Amino acid sequence: MDYSVAHGWKWIADKEAAALLEKLDIKPYHKLLLLSDGSLTRFLEALNQSSVDVEIKKHEIRKIKKDESVYLEVDASQEAIIRDVWLTQNKKKLVYAHSVFPLAGLDKNLLDNISTSIEPLGKSLTDRGLLTFKDKLEISAVHCSDVNSVLNLAPKTILWAKHYRLLAQASSSEKGITASITEIFSPELAGKPPLK
Repeated sequence: MDYSVAHGWKWIADKEAAALLEKLDIKPYHKLLLLSDGSLTRFLEALNQSSVDVEIKKHEIRKIKKDESVYLEVDASQEAIIRDVWLTQNKKKLVYAHSVFPLAGLDKNLLDNISTSIEPLGKSLTDRGLLTFKDKLEISAVHCSDVNSVLNLAPKTILWAKHYRLLAQASSSEKGITASITEIFSPELAGKPPLK
């Protein structure tokens, strides 16, 4: 997924993000969507009272990039599953999600499940009994011409995006799972960020 941070914006974390959204006076559920460290799938299912489907756009295994390894705090010499999906409801595309999932330490069953699953990543992990949580949560406004094109938006439309690290673990004795997730939201779901 190729995107760029919109002019005048940067990735904004934690209290600074909450203060910005308060200042912008956006709808409460938009704030919750952007700042929540809870399940996006459950949020969408509650909001729209229908199940979330996954449309896989890209799935590959490649060497992890240096910036990805720094963000994830993992060794850069390993391979990762790169997965781009649309989260949809009633055939409507709502969220474009890009995940980087390092392979080191993954058991084969979990690897196969992630590789072939048409469920949202967090749901796949929790359904397997893994405890998940998010950290390093940041929000920004981005340009993504591919997403804009699919949503029939003007090419220069800016969209809300959220970036975080997803951590999952079955028990304290097992090696944890780490992934980086970037979500770009349709304006119908999250509204449009203001130009700066």
